[in-house]
Amino acid sequence: MRATIPTWLRHVRSVLAVVLPCAPLAIRAAVPDVGVAVLHSAPWSPNDAVRDGAGEFEVLLCVARLQHDHRVAGVVSVGDRNGTRESGGELALRRAVLTGVPVVKLAERGKVAADPDRLFLDAGRLTAEQASHVLQHCLEAFGAPPAAANPDRPTKKELVAIRAHLQRYQAALAVENRSMLAMQ
Repeated sequence: MRATIPTWLRHVRSVLAVVLPCAPLAIRAAVPDVGVAVLHSAPWSPNDAVRDGAGEFEVLLCVARLQHDHRVAGVVSVGDRNGTRESGGELALRRAVLTGVPVVKLAERGKVAADPDRLFLDAGRLTAEQASHVLQHCLEAFGAPPAAANPDRPTKKELVAIRAHLQRYQAALAVENRSMLAMQ
């Protein structure tokens, strides 16, 4: 004896077969999915062959994970006394920005070095946690900055668009810095 499936159940199954694969896309599009990672710079010493490329690898791996797991992503980089990262880390951070992942830089015991390309955001005196919170808010409010078609060779027009988008982020960080100073 063969069991038959009622007609109404066949219709439900066919609708579910079409709707269910699309549901995660609809839910993902409706809910802001923001990921922010805080990367702390590892101690580094010159001519340490073991660490060559480690800073670059760490940043690239972190960014790849964020982009895989989240629709919009950002990085807070806690660097050395100037906010920089060694062993290729700076190049990887620049590439991250050029692929649409904003980077906030911190120097725990100093001041962030000037960025001639004006692609990085300066957290000023904020802690990593505070900078992460502001970055998450900015990503939710403003979205990711535009990405360069070729991150290795961004055009002047692409750089201008990225910088213009990041100005709102920097303004939000400046407001948070001022409010923090006012509370002290």
